[in-house]
Amino acid sequence: MKIAVTNERHGFDIVEVPDPTPGPQELIIRVAACGVCGSDIKAQPYMPAGMVMGHELGGEVVAVGAGVKGHQVGSNVAVLPVISCGSCAACAAGTVAHCAATRYLGMGPDRGGFAEFAAAPARHSFRLPDDLPGTYAALVEPFAVGLHGVHTAELAEGESVLVVGAGGVGLTTTAWARETGAQRITVVDPDARRRDSAVAMGATDVAASASDVETGAYDVAIECVGRPELLQVCQAALRAFGRIVITGACDQPMPIEPITALLKELTIRFSVCYRPDEFRETIAAFAGGAIDPTPMIGPILSLDRIGDAFDLVRAAGVHGRVLVNPGGSA
Repeated sequence: MKIAVTNERHGFDIVEVPDPTPGPQELIIRVAACGVCGSDIKAQPYMPAGMVMGHELGGEVVAVGAGVKGHQVGSNVAVLPVISCGSCAACAAGTVAHCAATRYLGMGPDRGGFAEFAAAPARHSFRLPDDLPGTYAALVEPFAVGLHGVHTAELAEGESVLVVGAGGVGLTTTAWARETGAQRITVVDPDARRRDSAVAMGATDVAASASDVETGAYDVAIECVGRPELLQVCQAALRAFGRIVITGACDQPMPIEPITALLKELTIRFSVCYRPDEFRETIAAFAGGAIDPTPMIGPILSLDRIGDAFDLVRAAGVHGRVLVNPGGSA
């Protein structure tokens, strides 16, 4: 099979390797699509040579390992890209990202989805209904990120929410805010095409700049970019007892304006990853029509063009999720 491996120049080489075989409690899937997200862009410069990235993946089950129950060859699955112990308190609670033994597919030695075939833990693989397109499997992970952020915010029906950023996380957050029944969903992004996408995903109004956001008008603010100055934007936008959730990955200190947070009695929370039940909820929403992921689908490129895919995301040159189809030729 063909895989894309990181090289010493912080790019990718396409190489041929033997097809994988499933270990106990594993599935082998033919990858239908694998998304490229902002965390991939941030992680790529730090990846040693020889890694296979890609954590937003799914596809058709082609082999089933020993001890696997509930999966059959030929079904389509979305993969929660976490390998965890399965027996600790965090795993029992469904917070698998906080298992002390956690490893991430595509973010270390465990191969991810930028490959024609990928091995995945069976208990973290979730079947899609047969009538859903195979590409939807790669969108479950980013939508589960948005859902986890909305859950972390404890967003309730009738509340007003500010979503900062209309990239992948911002758009999926917007979709779930609409599905939750938020009365007002304002999305801020400087890119006009992304603002249009936000409206398609359920935003009630949009703004090009944080300076255009109404002060003290929101119950919840969800920061989906990962830039340090945006925390104070969120503080100003909230009314008393408002909640801020940071879902954007920021590698710099985020200054808090203490007097504003104090006088408004704000709560600041952080949200990372997802739970298995959020994968199931996302798939059910796709299947039932509560959420249409189609506006999130951007260009679909072949594995040979993975460098182009990363360049598109890095330059914010497209709207929607850039997907890699390892078996495709486009």
